[in-house]
Amino acid sequence: MPLPASGARWLAPRWAAAPVWAAALAAASFISMDATIKGLAPRYGATQLTFFRFASGAVIALAIWALWRTPMPSARQWRMHLLRSALLMVTLGLYFHALSVLDLAQAVAMGYTAPIFISLLAMLFLRERPSRWVWAASALGLAGAATAMWPELEQTSRPRLTGLLYAGLSAVSFAFVMVLTRRQAQHDTLPTFLLLQNVLPLAMLALPAAAWWQPVPASDWPAIAAVGVLASVGLCAITWALRHMEASRLAPVEYSGFLWAALIGYVGFGEIPSIHTAGSAVLIVAGCLLLVRR
Repeated sequence: MPLPASGARWLAPRWAAAPVWAAALAAASFISMDATIKGLAPRYGATQLTFFRFASGAVIALAIWALWRTPMPSARQWRMHLLRSALLMVTLGLYFHALSVLDLAQAVAMGYTAPIFISLLAMLFLRERPSRWVWAASALGLAGAATAMWPELEQTSRPRLTGLLYAGLSAVSFAFVMVLTRRQAQHDTLPTFLLLQNVLPLAMLALPAAAWWQPVPASDWPAIAAVGVLASVGLCAITWALRHMEASRLAPVEYSGFLWAALIGYVGFGEIPSIHTAGSAVLIVAGCLLLVRR
């Protein structure tokens, strides 16, 4: 039975904002995954950590795909899937190295240069035309990230400078991943997308991970499984969001994850947020609220 006119009017704007909230869920899931990886980082290298991420995610992806048995991509689409998987592997490898030497909030802040690159790449490759509100939200988010990072840039040691550089390069690579995800999300079903997102990078990482493999005690298996669950939730949420909204409009929502990073960093790792972190949070929230409102 169709909804009454009043009910449809009430539901329409809320449904229209659903992709934004899905992207916010993805941001929270990915930050939680980052925190779990950071907890494992003292015992494993970035290559093995990246392998853990895709191996645990592949188990869940295979289970989901087995339920629906959705079709594989057409021959024309495989090249883009391989390219996106390779870029995602590079993105996470760089970022996981950054997590091993930086505070969680600092690594996340550096990664928040990605939405600016996403908006620019979406204009070049997807022919999207972001509105002035998207640019304003991105500018507020970037200002918030810069506010959090500024004290560290003034007194950075060489390892931390390397971590910041890797996080920045990861952001550029991630921007390409997001644009390719937006393109491929129009062609493939979510179970197929999730399967390839995990299995292809896993295959690419098998030999490099074996060369630097460290023994894995039983006590680390729950954390490794949690990485797969959190990554799968985040990927499903962001893929669904990208099916229903332009990449440039969703990009600023990534900034909401910084609030999670500050909270988890404080609770889980004793990283005390500074006044700069508080100021950056105000700017980031303002950008996200502006995006949702407009």
